[in-house]
Amino acid sequence: MKKYVIVGASAAGLATAESIRKTDPSGEITVLTKEAYAPYSRPSISYYLKGVVDERNMYLRKASFYKENRINIVTNCNVTKIDRENKLVKAGRKEYYYDKLCLATGSKPFVPPMKNVEGMKNALTFLDLAAAKAVKKAANSKTRAVVIGAGLIGMKAAEGLSKICESVDVVELAPRVLPSILDEKSAVSVKSHLEAHGIRFHLENTVVEAKTKNGSIVEVVLKNGEALPCDLLILAVGVRPETALAEKAGLEVNRGIMTDPETMLTSDENIYAAGDCTVSVDMLDGSKKIIALWPNAVQQGAAAGSQMAGGSLTTGGTYSVNAIDFFGLRICTCGLINAKGEQYSDKIKRAGSSYKRLIFEGGRLVGFVLINSSDNAGIYTRLISDGTDISALHGDIMDVPSLFMFDKAVRTEKLTGGVAL
Repeated sequence: MKKYVIVGASAAGLATAESIRKTDPSGEITVLTKEAYAPYSRPSISYYLKGVVDERNMYLRKASFYKENRINIVTNCNVTKIDRENKLVKAGRKEYYYDKLCLATGSKPFVPPMKNVEGMKNALTFLDLAAAKAVKKAANSKTRAVVIGAGLIGMKAAEGLSKICESVDVVELAPRVLPSILDEKSAVSVKSHLEAHGIRFHLENTVVEAKTKNGSIVEVVLKNGEALPCDLLILAVGVRPETALAEKAGLEVNRGIMTDPETMLTSDENIYAAGDCTVSVDMLDGSKKIIALWPNAVQQGAAAGSQMAGGSLTTGGTYSVNAIDFFGLRICTCGLINAKGEQYSDKIKRAGSSYKRLIFEGGRLVGFVLINSSDNAGIYTRLISDGTDISALHGDIMDVPSLFMFDKAVRTEKLTGGVAL
């Protein structure tokens, strides 16, 4: 009976375990996580902060699922070493032997150097459930919160805190909000929407120093000299792949763990990796990058698990996809939204609070930004993933693509094959 060990129990780790079990009904599966919780939805932590979701509703599977599928989840387990020669991982005094190993170690918060911030009891991150619990415990109606970072993590923290705190200020080094998923034009309207809900922004700025008292931050000083009162500082600048374990084991690492992009096999024939800790190859432009997104982690985990158990499932290609909302404003983005070069063009359509931008490379759709206009997001996503030549379509792609008529050589079901974002 084969022994499978998975380090990490978030999206990639769970997908790996489920895929192994589908392929190998009898193998021994052990999932090791340093967290105190069974696999849960990390995107839900902002809803937990707002009080919209209870903790019990955040878990991805019921306890009975793991029992029925013989998946052993070991919590509070901090893996410190991989012994590749003897094929075992060490966690304290315990050792777990494997025939096949998957590293799904995820990412860790990136905290830039700031004077008097490290070690302060009210300087917190916002990446997992434990962090969300700490933030929720620290915030109240008199709290003046400062969030460093206007990316996805920072803005979801800011949204949650705005429901609780007296004030929320967001400091961002980039010149726009959500710089990784919005273009310059769409970011303007999103920023206005967020400001209308009480969030204040300090763009093209950063925190350089904190003023402290009795081990807590009471004020932060920005690069431009402005001082902000601060009872709670959220460090949400970004994340970095958690690669320490892989590096220590001598696996190939370059920013993230290097893998075969289809099978997720690392430089060791018995070790796979999946999720935020890996380097992905963007199928749309061939670039190697970190794509720290839930759907990508699930896709990679499923492929890794299948391959570990002798199956043939592969990733099938990777690209960025986001679907998120802020105060009821629905944002969907996909693909190369900030593509540069003469080969790219775009079309933009505005109507009231809705915004649609489609990005093209020649005759292919390679990206989109949809704000309050996501009805056809699934169809656009299919066009991107299939690499469809849109010159074969009749009609205006900006309007109702589900009603497009193809040339006779192209079947309509290629567009309407049940895709939903």
